[in-house]
Amino acid sequence: MKKSISMILAVLLVLVLAGSAMAGAADTVVTGRIYTSDEKQPWAEAMAIQDGKFVYVGDMDGVQDYIGEGTKIIHTTGMITPGLIDAHTHPATIGMSAWHVRMGVPDYDGIISFITKYLAEHSKEEAPFVYFEYYPTNLFGPEGPNKAPLDEIAPDRPILVRDFNDHASWVNSKCLELLGVYKMDPKDPQLEYFVRDESGDFTGWVLELGYAPLAHNMYEALGWEPPDDPTVEVMKIATGDLKKWGVTGVFDAFIEDAMQPASVYEMDRAGELNMYYDMSFVLQRYGELEEVIATIRALDEAYRTEHLKIDTLKIFYDGTNELGESALIGGTEPGMDNNGYMLLDYKETKEVIRRCNEEGIDVHFHIAGDLAFRTVCDVTEELIKEQGPLQIQVEMAHCELIDPADYGRPAELGIIINWTPHWSGGYFGDAALQYLGQERYDRMYQFNPIIDSGATVTFGSDCYSMFEERRANPYFGMQIAMTRIDIDRPIDAENPMRQPEDAKLTLEKLLKGYTIDAAKQLRVDDKTGSIEEGKSANYNIYGVNLFEVPADEFKDILPEYVVFEGKVIEGTAAE
Repeated sequence: MKKSISMILAVLLVLVLAGSAMAGAADTVVTGRIYTSDEKQPWAEAMAIQDGKFVYVGDMDGVQDYIGEGTKIIHTTGMITPGLIDAHTHPATIGMSAWHVRMGVPDYDGIISFITKYLAEHSKEEAPFVYFEYYPTNLFGPEGPNKAPLDEIAPDRPILVRDFNDHASWVNSKCLELLGVYKMDPKDPQLEYFVRDESGDFTGWVLELGYAPLAHNMYEALGWEPPDDPTVEVMKIATGDLKKWGVTGVFDAFIEDAMQPASVYEMDRAGELNMYYDMSFVLQRYGELEEVIATIRALDEAYRTEHLKIDTLKIFYDGTNELGESALIGGTEPGMDNNGYMLLDYKETKEVIRRCNEEGIDVHFHIAGDLAFRTVCDVTEELIKEQGPLQIQVEMAHCELIDPADYGRPAELGIIINWTPHWSGGYFGDAALQYLGQERYDRMYQFNPIIDSGATVTFGSDCYSMFEERRANPYFGMQIAMTRIDIDRPIDAENPMRQPEDAKLTLEKLLKGYTIDAAKQLRVDDKTGSIEEGKSANYNIYGVNLFEVPADEFKDILPEYVVFEGKVIEGTAAE
């Protein structure tokens, strides 16, 4: 018996020694305050990296087994986090908009003066078509802008002025003419976004991106093309800044051009992407569902890599609160008789989710109003009751106004919620107030109840142009979410904090949403999102402890090093 025990102990000793030898020396060991985003071990003292993966995460004693003669040892007195993920943004459109004319003028007279001066200084030959951004969303009433003032200052050159929330445009008659709308059948579905007056004449107000499918008509007539192809160099404009800020994962919420995924693919093949990149394709109309599903399938098959995939269908489900087009349970002020619009009715919404579930394609909804939010919850709940748990992710972005009765439903139904932190301070001002009324306006942007209920809540910048690209900096967004005060556009000079105060988000919640929860949305949580053994070594090293930085100074944070799959991609060691 004693001999058997001795033999067993000897075998165990050999196994222990073998295990230690198998662990071997790591390429790199990093020590310091490590915020892991792993709920089983939220903090660690040390981590070891071998071949681009974490092979150890724990205390200082345990990491000693991974230190050898060739191990690089890094100690930081600041803090380490997983790489951040922007779970809803538009890197392509940021780069593609670099040629737009940025105004930054807040009033009507100033805008007219700016446009007049710009056209006088830039000839038609130099600028055949001019795209200005932006006019304030609440500059005009519910009837929207009219083409007449633009016709007066630009009778023979097409111009477009984009609305501040990127969901509408103000154009002149020449632009409408060259787009070809006057020659089209008035019932053509492509004209549904062109607003008309009582006599049926186009007013010059174009909703969403209604002009985009017809833009080629204008460019052909002008014999000119805008310099906006999403080439590799154009894509690098935004992705380069994102990586500088420590973002190594992105959900691109809108494929606008087939060159877009091709360029990202080329970047990855060349070893220049250095991030996880998830893309979506937009469903414009219900009748296009099968075509869009086929397109997503074809794009994903053509361009999927270890880091890139196209597996999500995007839907602009309702309008915006700022334009009075969000889908609202109680209707809009003042008459409360307009419930807004939804792109799909209940039956169509159900069929879209059902078909996407069959195809394994996630669905990402743009949601602004509480009726749109409730409808997607209702449809999802009904489908689950009929056929069991869904195999896909139903995701709702923005969700600016949610009825309190629905706060717990995303957690119950497994719906992922995506929010834009830099909007928390009232980025769009009080443009929604006239449509929502004070009570509903004051309970916009409430996400603590959603998070506290256990739902997966992710964060993104939703930046759509070069004009606001700096706001894609996640620390910029975190500051605003923690203070409810917009850095660029305080909602009120004397009382700058957007109410209510209890809607402020904590740093812990923000980091969770920018890391492991965002990784779940992108379906890469098996690879990244937390610092855990077996996952890719994606992390940021900061010279400060983020939890000691005052909330009103957060925008100035910048990682000292950004590491993707064990390789330093930003920081002095990358130079």
